[in-house]
Amino acid sequence: MDMKWLAGNRVTDRGAWETVEVGMDGPRIAAIRVFSDSAQDLPWIAPGFIDIHVHGGGGADTMDASPEAFATMAATHARFGTTSLLLTTVTETPERIEAVLATAAHYLADPAPGAQVAGVHLEGPFIHPQRCGAQRPDRILDPDPRLAARWFATGLVKMMTLAPERPSAHDVARLAVAAGVVVAAGHTTANFADMEAAAGAGFSHVTHLCNAMNPLLHREPGPIGAVIMDSHWTGDLICDGIHVAPAMMRTLLAAIGTDRLLLITDAIRAAVQPPGLYDLGGLQVEVADGACRLADGTLAGSVLTMADAVQRVQQQGGATRWEAWRMASRNPASRLGLHRKGRVEVGYDADLVMQDASGDVLATFVAGTRVYERRG
Repeated sequence: MDMKWLAGNRVTDRGAWETVEVGMDGPRIAAIRVFSDSAQDLPWIAPGFIDIHVHGGGGADTMDASPEAFATMAATHARFGTTSLLLTTVTETPERIEAVLATAAHYLADPAPGAQVAGVHLEGPFIHPQRCGAQRPDRILDPDPRLAARWFATGLVKMMTLAPERPSAHDVARLAVAAGVVVAAGHTTANFADMEAAAGAGFSHVTHLCNAMNPLLHREPGPIGAVIMDSHWTGDLICDGIHVAPAMMRTLLAAIGTDRLLLITDAIRAAVQPPGLYDLGGLQVEVADGACRLADGTLAGSVLTMADAVQRVQQQGGATRWEAWRMASRNPASRLGLHRKGRVEVGYDADLVMQDASGDVLATFVAGTRVYERRG
């Protein structure tokens, strides 16, 4: 097979930029040539973005549980630099969740072009009713180890979000860890002591920091304080400027550091679609002025893309280009154990994003194959 070469600029681990040619031999990066002179007019070459929390996009949703919906999501988000994603569920009946898992197994046997589906993220149904957000309270279940074990046995679940203070949540967490599933605290009323206990049971991540959880208070730091204080934890942020204020973005980046934070979209089917009314797990969501809300004003996911998240965390959160890429690619790759992803280095998967100076995506490569190219 002939080597395919891409010319552009990458950012090194030290934060410096250099002009390179990246050689792709099949699905891997096989060679990198570094030039002594830099060319600022060339595009940026970034490691492919990995979205661990995405419900939908392009009019499709994970809960549609169809190969066509998954293909639409994969193609839609590849346009914005996502090269891997976790199909993310909402709180629903076991039957609906199992339909997603069965369809995911079918889809992975013959995937469509676009972002790779790296597995499934179960957001619920073991969450707290008082912090359900845009999840249906009538579908919430008490944590059930036998039910969870059945889901984990598929090998498709890579992450699960649940409330650690719920009964039997720690039992579910231990089963998840044994199955190689990342256990995340979210949609929770947990206090700081609950989070300390959860860490001992295998919880290691916090879903959409600041949202659907207790705030950071001077006498009760809660989940946010746990992530700030204890390097055991990682956390993810929805950097759309709506879910987390820019000042809070800057605060969290300064307090936690960019090595333990991940960018997510939490995108729903309305992403890359016109404003209007959309369904999310049986709830009606109105999309207007870039925000997704239920009738009572509750935020209900986002219409964010990973390319936009990368730009916003730089513009509003004060991150450097390299820090933004790390939060969008290397950190989620590490979190999921995707050891060949997240770097523009020899031996890594040829999952790459080419961006112009403004951050717009020019092309996306998955396993060395161009799955998107901007026209015109």
